[in-house]
Amino acid sequence: MTAFDYRHGGLCNTVDRHEHDYFHFLVDLTDAVIATRDIPSLAEKTADYLHAFFGLDFISLETVESSTFRLNAHSFAFDRQNRRTCNCYSKSLHATLLGTALRNHEKILFNRKAMLEHAGKYPFIDTLVKKGLQVLLHLPLVSAGELLGALAIGSVRHSHFTPDVMELLNRVSSMLAMAIDVILLHGNGNSCSTLPLPADSSPVEQDASLHPHNIIGNSPAIQSILRQIEIVAPCNATVLLQGETGTGKGLVAQTIHDLSERNMHEMVKMNCTAIPSELMESELFGHEKGAFTGALNRRIGHFEQADKSTLFLDEIGDMPLDLQPKLLSVLQEHQIRRLGSVVTLPVDVRFIAATNCNLAQKIEDKTFRSDLFYRLNVFPITIPPLRERAEDIPPLARFFVRKYARQMNRHITTIPEPILDMMSRLPWPGNIRELENVMERAVILTGNSTVLNLTPESLSGFTTRTFPVTVQTPEPIRIPAPVIPQTDRNAIIRALRETGGQIGGKSGAAARLGLKRTTLLARIKRLGIAVDDFRGKEEMPSTVTETA
Repeated sequence: MTAFDYRHGGLCNTVDRHEHDYFHFLVDLTDAVIATRDIPSLAEKTADYLHAFFGLDFISLETVESSTFRLNAHSFAFDRQNRRTCNCYSKSLHATLLGTALRNHEKILFNRKAMLEHAGKYPFIDTLVKKGLQVLLHLPLVSAGELLGALAIGSVRHSHFTPDVMELLNRVSSMLAMAIDVILLHGNGNSCSTLPLPADSSPVEQDASLHPHNIIGNSPAIQSILRQIEIVAPCNATVLLQGETGTGKGLVAQTIHDLSERNMHEMVKMNCTAIPSELMESELFGHEKGAFTGALNRRIGHFEQADKSTLFLDEIGDMPLDLQPKLLSVLQEHQIRRLGSVVTLPVDVRFIAATNCNLAQKIEDKTFRSDLFYRLNVFPITIPPLRERAEDIPPLARFFVRKYARQMNRHITTIPEPILDMMSRLPWPGNIRELENVMERAVILTGNSTVLNLTPESLSGFTTRTFPVTVQTPEPIRIPAPVIPQTDRNAIIRALRETGGQIGGKSGAAARLGLKRTTLLARIKRLGIAVDDFRGKEEMPSTVTETA
């Protein structure tokens, strides 16, 4: 069943769970979201799935610019023949009802009367009124207490958002917020100013040759990893990849698979942080029709899909504790049982796991099983952060410039040598992913020039208090002390008030904020918030009300 098999007919028709399979829709959308790597693709996938399932006529994925408080929108409209048109625009949120609602992380619903009243003041609403929209709902996209954007949905029919529909839309919003958080650039980067570039520069085509297996770098650390890959790839041994976020664990996993005898089949991937915990067991092992409410069809899980191939589980440290013994059993017995079935099925799967967590600490905290760790730790490979292999930064930078220049039809031949030298001395807390994002943005800003438009001022923002470095720039770099925004404090207090002071669990404040329980406890302690003040004062969840 794909997203485009759904028999949509408007929001009113989605109330009956026997008519539409909420569970499959959420799983299918999750799979599509995981595969996206940029905001336009995420917006397009989201629009297609929401239109197919709900029959919506207008879907807009909007990211917020915190400095200017503007929304950058990727909007899609569908006509009666299901033909899709796309429009990209930016709108200010200052002194607007929508801006006030989003600042408070609240939903806002415009009915037809409210849209007509505001059409003269806001061109965006005026355009939707002219298209015949009868209802427009904005849902805030919030991750870790921070507003990342909004999801706007609308219909030309008089639709009603039932509690069931709102519950599903809330889950979609949480998933999209997580996806945007991953996609957005790290390092608080802004567009760099135009400065005269030095004459001494480095050719982009220099060091163009890649290492074997598409892993770039000449450092001893990379050479060691390549040797380990060549040793373990022909075996069926379980591999545990460890390293910070953005170091390239996924690429190493793919390389191991490509060099193995299983490369005739596609490697199956799953990110444990991107799948809701209640769906993860079904995703891994599959389920039979009728196994639980909403299971209207049999579903093949990732282990079955990866039979005779490789299963790569990323962020294994975030796997729910109650699911870990079941994973351990499959790794030991090489058998799975679908949910709702009494039949065991043999599977021949090569298993690769990855984590950026300290699993030893998680074992000590009783959030990760020691027996599972020992089963995973057959052949561990540790991937070093970029700051520990600085000599690989110039070839990586040249590779990414070539990649994005080719995509954008730009002719960039050189990178200023002082910029390469400066990049080699920066800490890159986001590692290769952060470096790639910086190079992509620099290519965008370069325009028709043959010299990459990247300046010391724009790079200096990537130094942090956590990773201090010395960089020679015209003015000294001032590194502000870390501050917890007031919005984070307000979000934590709101979550504690709504949950009656409950921290953990599926309905606790940590889950609402998208944080780990230990992370929330640390923030509460740092902010001096008294949790006991909120216990016994749980509020009823707020509902969506129409704007008159």
